[in-house]
Amino acid sequence: MAIQSPARDDYCPNFLQAIEEVKRAQATKDTFAGFSPPWFFRNTSDEYKNLFEYAGFNVEKSTIDKIVTNHSADEVYRIFESGAAAGYLNQDYYSTRLTQEYTDIFRSIVRKSFNDQAGKTGQVELTFYRIYLLAIKELG
Repeated sequence: MAIQSPARDDYCPNFLQAIEEVKRAQATKDTFAGFSPPWFFRNTSDEYKNLFEYAGFNVEKSTIDKIVTNHSADEVYRIFESGAAAGYLNQDYYSTRLTQEYTDIFRSIVRKSFNDQAGKTGQVELTFYRIYLLAIKELG
């Protein structure tokens, strides 16, 4: 089995900065208070390795890499929408009811955060921490 996935509680500091703004905004803070993250992150490659070894795998590789790329704010927003938004805007992860108004304001705050992160350069230095793990399990 090979996996490549976001890792660590601070999996993407840029996204987390935007989410902090959602948490603090008057229009979204009450609804967001009912959010429970669906993700299961470990913070070190050894923690991932131990998890797989406990499940009976022989781990050949387990590393967490810091990936830094530059993108326009619009590109960062599209990256956010292509994955993270599915968790952050999923009714299953809220104890409160999501409305279209909340979803629209949430997206507006996130988009503004990415625009602000771009600053004068027009580019966001997007950081992801990703786990790369290769493990083998003998069958039989």
